[in-house]
Amino acid sequence: MRVKRFIVFGMMLPGLLLLLAGCHSDKKQADSIYEELKKSASYEKDFVANQEKLDQYKEKVASIYADLNQLELNDENRPEVKQKLKTADSYTEKQWKELRKSKKNFQKAYEQSTSIKENVEKIKDGGQRKQAQKLLTIMDERKKYMNTFFGDYKKQLALQGKFYKNLEKFSPDELDNQIKKINEYNGEMEQTIRQFNQDTKWYNREKDKYFKKAGLY
Repeated sequence: MRVKRFIVFGMMLPGLLLLLAGCHSDKKQADSIYEELKKSASYEKDFVANQEKLDQYKEKVASIYADLNQLELNDENRPEVKQKLKTADSYTEKQWKELRKSKKNFQKAYEQSTSIKENVEKIKDGGQRKQAQKLLTIMDERKKYMNTFFGDYKKQLALQGKFYKNLEKFSPDELDNQIKKINEYNGEMEQTIRQFNQDTKWYNREKDKYFKKAGLY
């Protein structure tokens, strides 16, 4: 009986070794994923800073429009109007520049975060792997929202630039039409950002769940 027990115990050893090896491997993947996502987060911070600057410039442009709305387009006010239009054009250029930076930083963050795919595929534990795969899915969803956002922002800035360059030439109906289009893009971008932010909260929750499963939290 002792021999049989020894044989059974001996047969269990390879399985135990495989299990322990799998745990060690999963911990290694979790550590790598943690480091990659930390790098991605640093790019996201830059991206958020870009977005904050864009909002500041947008507020300044809106303030200029409010000022212009109070002025009559006559010879007496023409110098002041021209100066404000020049300032609005300057802020529009700053928005273009910041938008390019924002897009670049978000792309860096996305590429850095999706670089974990190889690590995810190597995870042995099914529960951990499934949880980590959720992160990749959410990242792709966030990317889709930002692609829409950047596309709409470019169209809005193009309209904005045209609006201020031709303000003195537009008829009242043309002005109203331009303003309506600009506001439509603003509304669409706000909706996209709300959805993006919801996905970001979702991503952070799922990320915490993964690291808890992996034993890092």
